[in-house]
Order: sequence, then C-alpha cells, then structure tokens
Amino acid sequence: MNDHSSSMILLLHHAVGPIYIILTAAALLSTVSPALKSLSSHGKTRLCSSDKCTGRSNYDSVGLRLYRRIWSFVLNSSYLSVNKRRFIDFYVVGSIITTITILISSNNLSDIHATTDDTRWLPIFLLLMHLIRRFCECMWVQKSVSTSRMHVAGYLLGVIHYLCLPFVFIPNQQKGQDSGSNTVKSFMVFMSCLFFQYQQHRHHAILGNLRPNKTTKSSTGGVNSYRIPKRGWFKFVSCPHYLAEIMIYFMLAILMELQIDMTTVQDEESGVLSRIYKFKHWIVLVWVSTNLSISAGRTHGWYISTFGKTYPQRKRLFPFLW
Repeated sequence: MNDHSSSMILLLHHAVGPIYIILTAAALLSTVSPALKSLSSHGKTRLCSSDKCTGRSNYDSVGLRLYRRIWSFVLNSSYLSVNKRRFIDFYVVGSIITTITILISSNNLSDIHATTDDTRWLPIFLLLMHLIRRFCECMWVQKSVSTSRMHVAGYLLGVIHYLCLPFVFIPNQQKGQDSGSNTVKSFMVFMSCLFFQYQQHRHHAILGNLRPNKTTKSSTGGVNSYRIPKRGWFKFVSCPHYLAEIMIYFMLAILMELQIDMTTVQDEESGVLSRIYKFKHWIVLVWVSTNLSISAGRTHGWYISTFGKTYPQRKRLFPFLW
C-alpha cells in the first residue's frame, strides 16, 4: 500500500470523532424539529404529514405559502426517498471499507509491532462480522413492505456513518505491552459481543417471521402486515434488536479501551481534539445509543397508536427502565 493511502486513513482516523459529535447533535435536534424528524424517520414511523412538518396556515402570505410548498416537496416527495430495502447498501459500503481498512492497516502496523498482539484486531474484525451478518439479514431474514421508505437525507446519513465507522476501530499504532489479565478480559468481552450479535439476529428473525413474504402490502394499503412480536426479549421491550446493537457497540468500545490500557502512551497533548480522538469509540457509542433510542421511542409510539390497548405493557428499549 502506498503512503497516500496510509495518510488518508490516518486523517480519517482522527476526523471521525468530530463527525460523530455532529451526527449526534443532529439526531437530538430531530426530537424537537418536525422537519428533521421526517428526514430521519423511516419505514412505519415515517408518518409526518406535510401540514404537520411545515405548519401550513390559511393566513400565510403568498411567498410563505410557496416556501412551505417547496419545503413540503423536499420532505415528502417520493423522488427524494428510497425504498427501505436500500438499508442493505449501508452494510455493503461498511463491509468494503472495513476490509480495505484492515488490509491497509495490517500492512502499516506490521513494521510497528515486533510481536503481534492478536487482541488489538478484535474490535475491527467483530465490526466486519457484524456488517456481513447485517447484510445477510437484509438479504434473507428481514422483510420490508413494498411501500416502506426512507428520505434520501436519512439514507445519506447512514452511508456517512458506515463510511466512517471502520476508522474508529483501527488498532492502536502505539507499541503495546501484553497483559494476561487484559487478554482474559478481551476474551470475555469478545464472547459477550458474539452473544449480543446472536441476540440481534434472533430478534430480527422473530420480526421477519411475523410477515409471510416480502411482497406483503403495507398496513395503509388495506392489509395490516404488522403484528405484535411477543417472543424473546420482546416480552420486555419494543425494540430488543436496537438494545442488542447498542450492546454490540458497547462491547467494541470496551475492547478499544482495553487496547489503550495495554499501550504505553506518553500523552502530552490534552487539548479538546486530542481528547475527542482518544475517546472516539465512546463517542460512537453515544451516537449509536442516541440514534437508536430516538428510533425506539418512535417505534414504541407507533405500536401503541396502531394496536391500542391490545399492545402489551413493555418498555421502549431498556428492560424495566425506559
């Protein structure tokens, strides 16, 4: 690999922290802005009407009405939305970028580490496993109705996330000192990550099995294609697959932190950017947790509004808490 590729990876490795802070701020703003909510929602929760998003009034001036019409077109036009099945693109992009990053990074790090510490590669390989699994689930497990869509802005945000994600989990370039206790901890966290990956797959399969086929009509098309999931962790929360994904990223963040613990670092820099770089894996966890918590709240609300009193008493995302 040439020096240009190495420099680009190093640049992105330092840039991902600020990018995820911006994404987190945008996600939080979507909780108070109907327009941003419409842009970020997808599938069954993308129910924001043009009047609700734009605040249309009969007393608006001609110029303001024109502005609202344009904004309504941006938010609701089918030309600016894509089928939710395009979620698979996220995992294609993520898998390709992660694989390329591994190949380039392994070449760069081979000269730095005289003794190979296998545990430092666990986070990025677990990430690649997660991305490939999600690709397979989109292909053969999950079933979206033909009318389920997401705004192109939300689609592009997803692409940005998966473009940046591999650069968070690149192995530390500082020469580390192996620790038996940290190796044991890494193994325990590794097994926990596999457990939560299995649980996410399990609950995606439960959701997929609630629909007989991939060509099911939308519930708004006269046939209610949605049913209440009741197995597994669905007994406790509305979105256990989101909970499992948060825990996957939590395990990856712990592995990265253990990698820092195994490294002898003379960190003389204490500026804001230096701290963001150091804690970028925790920043990603905050972004994922924020984004999925918002989605879980919307999904839980949709279940209640759709099924009413027949919907079981359960929390949104975290058992017994919220």
